[in-house]
Amino acid sequence: MSVTSLKLLFKEPEVSDAEWVAPMLRAAGMKICEFSFTTIWLWRRYYNNQIARVGDSLFIRSGDIEPFYLLPVGGDLRQNIKLLFEYQHSRGESLSIFGADNDIKEQINQWFPGVFEWQPSEGDFDYIYNTEDLAALSGRKYHSKRNHISTFDAQYNWSYERIDSHNSQEVLEMVTEWCRERGNCSDPGLRNERRSIGEALPHMSELSIIGGLIRVDGKVVAMTMGSPISNDVFDIHSEKALSDFSGAYAVINKEFAARELLGRYPLINRENDMGIEGLRRAKRSYKPVQIVEKHLGTEAIKLSEG
Repeated sequence: MSVTSLKLLFKEPEVSDAEWVAPMLRAAGMKICEFSFTTIWLWRRYYNNQIARVGDSLFIRSGDIEPFYLLPVGGDLRQNIKLLFEYQHSRGESLSIFGADNDIKEQINQWFPGVFEWQPSEGDFDYIYNTEDLAALSGRKYHSKRNHISTFDAQYNWSYERIDSHNSQEVLEMVTEWCRERGNCSDPGLRNERRSIGEALPHMSELSIIGGLIRVDGKVVAMTMGSPISNDVFDIHSEKALSDFSGAYAVINKEFAARELLGRYPLINRENDMGIEGLRRAKRSYKPVQIVEKHLGTEAIKLSEG
């Protein structure tokens, strides 16, 4: 076993790892959802997410055979990428790095000229919004959203609650009903999301999760939950509403932003559209202030050792 492989000991993240991983990620000041510990933990089984620590640096990878690595956090980025080269070459594999925006991509190209081939991962681009915009929905650009909410308000006797231990079981039952509406979540990603929500609800405090729900006549019909990526950016991990309650998505989106995030986090990351056209239209309809690009860099020319 090489020295490098002894240094980089990857493991599946556990809830208890949030205590040291989350502060490192927040200090990095990134905006994209992959740099949230809760995102890493929620999808740990689906993507085989693993973490390792070397000194003050955090390494995150997805997959085992030919994995890709997020940009290392903490320490010297150039030296940490070199460490990943050594580690992957010791496994007989090339290196793939994910999550670079245009600026970081150019910096890496300066350090390692010609080594990486880069591809934009458009379906993974994150949508960033001003919290104030989503909380107020002011102006002509949000006219249709306000109409949806007005119709919902006129039609239903509804209320908002923060998710806690007293109502979390009802939230899980609502998410299960949402799944039933979609063929019992036959899609593997939806099945993982439902399971992960159930696993996360008992650990909201440790995972820094904040959640909210909407009731209609006492029944939970919509939910949302998320956690901070940094001191400025809050990430929405999941948002669900039952199909029988038109307008519920608009209501939970606005109420959660206004009641829980306004004045605390200036920006909201509502994650990516996965390349799904309907989801893309929905996310763009809320008028993002930024769409954060992510690139995948694949080692095209083996970096010479030394």
